[in-house]
Amino acid sequence: NINMNILSMGMSGDFESAISNGSNIVRVGSAIFGARKYF
Repeated sequence: NINMNILSMGMSGDFESAISNGSNIVRVGSAIFGARKYF
C-alpha cells in the first residue's frame, strides 16, 4: 500500500465516480469552459 495525500482522478464526465473512489482532485475544465475546439 502507498500512502498518498493527493489522489487526482476523474474529469468533468465522471467526477462523481472519482470522488466516491477517493479522489481529492478532479479536473472539471470542460464543465466550466465547454468542449475543446480542435482546429
